[in-house]
Amino acid sequence: LFRAKQWYQRRVRGEAITLYTTHLTGLHPVTIETYDLLIRALIKQEKYEEAIEELRATKEAKTLKYGDFSKQVATHHKLLGSVFLLTERTKEALAEFRKCLKVLGVIQTSPTEMTVAIKKTVQSLEANKETRPMFKLY
Repeated sequence: LFRAKQWYQRRVRGEAITLYTTHLTGLHPVTIETYDLLIRALIKQEKYEEAIEELRATKEAKTLKYGDFSKQVATHHKLLGSVFLLTERTKEALAEFRKCLKVLGVIQTSPTEMTVAIKKTVQSLEANKETRPMFKLY
């Protein structure tokens, strides 16, 4: 019964995403927002590997729609880094946080609370301390 329920949830999720991408295209803001909601739901359910797959799949769409240096792409890197940190993949988390900081460095005129928090997390990871994100995941 549990496996049947999981299969059904995946099927419904897949059909919903297919409808959005068919009618609105993968670059439509509503489609991208739908994927973001799906990813956050997966994280809340602690389905981190599925969340990572979806994050990797949506990166290109966000870059094409909003550009390499946009708040949406920076947030994407932050979220992916956070999930990597939750799965104890520190090197990958650090790489994503650095990408996030690079994007934020280009688009911001002065550091925000999020930027400062990510910098602290990066410094903590570089110092090989056990850490958790110094900011909200979503």
